[in-house]
Amino acid sequence: MIARVTQATVSRQLLGSVRQIERRLLEAQDALSSGKRLRAASDDPAGAALVNGLRAQSRDLTALTRTINFGTAVLGAQDDALEQAESLLVRAREIAAQQAGTLATTASRQQAAAELEEIERGLIALGNTQVDGRYVFGGLASGSTPFTAFDDPGFDPLSPYTGGSDPFVIRTSDASTMRLTTPGNQVFGASIAALDELRQTLAAGNAPTASIDTVATVAEGIRAERASVGGRARQLADRASDITAGISRITDRLGDVEGADYASVVTELTLLQTALQATLASGQTLQTSILDYLRL
Repeated sequence: MIARVTQATVSRQLLGSVRQIERRLLEAQDALSSGKRLRAASDDPAGAALVNGLRAQSRDLTALTRTINFGTAVLGAQDDALEQAESLLVRAREIAAQQAGTLATTASRQQAAAELEEIERGLIALGNTQVDGRYVFGGLASGSTPFTAFDDPGFDPLSPYTGGSDPFVIRTSDASTMRLTTPGNQVFGASIAALDELRQTLAAGNAPTASIDTVATVAEGIRAERASVGGRARQLADRASDITAGISRITDRLGDVEGADYASVVTELTLLQTALQATLASGQTLQTSILDYLRL
């Protein structure tokens, strides 16, 4: 028995073909306007899973970038403070050398002690340097200053540091970290003690002969810490470059996976438009043929 193909059946088939072509046309037009071929997980489940993984990697690298930018700011603040501290100690050594000479008098030494007092205050202030309200030589803690002020009744030049003893560490990758800070007592403790001893010697009108080498030694310690800070800053700069390159590679890969090939999309769009026109023309031809048959 031969099945009869009615006009309604043919019309439904034609309508289904038109709708399918129109749907594909909309998808092609959307891909052309958005530049993306992968708009939903159903378009390419494997590709969608890859995209999700790449985006997670990108988010992690972006978070690391923020951490490294913060670390760079902290190290920069430390470097500035240490540079100023070194200058203060150089001046203190000059004063010690001048006042150790035979031409120095009790009065000149006492006058020099007043300048040393300001130098000591300045060094303590540098020890309380902040970045975003956090003390860079106090383990990046906030709140109370890590160094007791010179004019505070409880100031002890041999133990002026009241901050934390642990350095602040940041993550630079999934498998590595970096020490960002050094406890302030390790950085400035010896320098403050040396300056205070020099100040008291001068205030008493005595020759600060022994202080010349002592101040030179603590100045060398400040220079060593500054060199360490510079090395860590270079490591962070290199890591930042690596992360920028990594994000760029991920962005390119995302473009490969979910991006549309414009030439292919334009070709597909042209073919679909031609197919739609042909299908609509077929429908009109079929309708005309059926009418002619009915007239017989």
